[in-house]
Amino acid sequence: MAGPDYIKLPLLAQTAYARLLDLLLTTEIGDPLVGGSLVSKSIRGRRYWYAQRQEDGKKVQSYLGPETPDVLALLERSRRGRAEASTRAELIAMARAGGAHAIGAAEAQVIERLGPVFRVGGVLVGSHAFVVLGNMLGVRWQEAIVRTEDVDIAHDHRIAVALARGGPPANVKEALGDPIPRFSALDPHDPATTFRVRGTEVEVEVLTPLVGRERARTIPIPTLGTAATPLRFLDYLIEETQPGAILGGTGALVNVPRPGRFALHKLIVAARRGTRGVSITKSAKDRAQASALLQVLVAESPGEITLAWKSLARRGRAWTHAVLSSVAALPSSITTALGQLGVR
Repeated sequence: MAGPDYIKLPLLAQTAYARLLDLLLTTEIGDPLVGGSLVSKSIRGRRYWYAQRQEDGKKVQSYLGPETPDVLALLERSRRGRAEASTRAELIAMARAGGAHAIGAAEAQVIERLGPVFRVGGVLVGSHAFVVLGNMLGVRWQEAIVRTEDVDIAHDHRIAVALARGGPPANVKEALGDPIPRFSALDPHDPATTFRVRGTEVEVEVLTPLVGRERARTIPIPTLGTAATPLRFLDYLIEETQPGAILGGTGALVNVPRPGRFALHKLIVAARRGTRGVSITKSAKDRAQASALLQVLVAESPGEITLAWKSLARRGRAWTHAVLSSVAALPSSITTALGQLGVR
């Protein structure tokens, strides 16, 4: 049954989303030609290949190499990927026609550029993750509780160190095409953790869990080639993730938190925000997103809530107290349902 904060998507939209996610999961990832075209040059009787794309209205070429079996194999993978991209675009159009939430072209392009980040364990968080979870659960949220242009990605710096040693890094700044850095809110002398993507209004912020004592410095993420802002309680949110699909452009594969953890984490964040100015607005949005998600989970997947709560409860009274203080501000029907699931 639909609640006031969402509507149920028709089967057509749900099926289109599921097919898109399946196609993204089975498509070879890492094509350096995404978003561009293939061009070749003949020099002294030998053919050389380049990837060409538009950046700030100018043609930019990246050298791929002379025509060898390996380069030809790369070109063939790219051509297959382009055919699949057309199919993905059609599936996105079908899902969108059925009411699924598609994001703007600029945001979709930015998230697609961040593909390497998600392949090394980066997690999409914030309102964009909330949108993905809605499509995944077969619902569309009210527009007022999802509106945002900023893209928040999180990575556990403790895992990132091991990834940097064992595999190729994913440089955030290179992926975003020389973005404009923003000074750290913690210390203006620290490396930037937020970047404005040139030619857009989209900002990307890199976050990481704060574990242990408080600190007022950013934390380097070697495998992302940047630093991140440490946040308390973020480790719980990104400890368990699942793949999801972005509806926009030709689609993008991302990692998102489990829905139960997302909802409970939003309640923690709402409880810890200040009580003045913009903090009140952000706290209300956090609770609204948690409330909408919990409505769906109570009806469709209550086990998600109980698993998320058991994991949280093992972390101590400070965690449970923060959740329960926010639960008290939710509609009574949700509070009662949560109590019956052991969230009390």
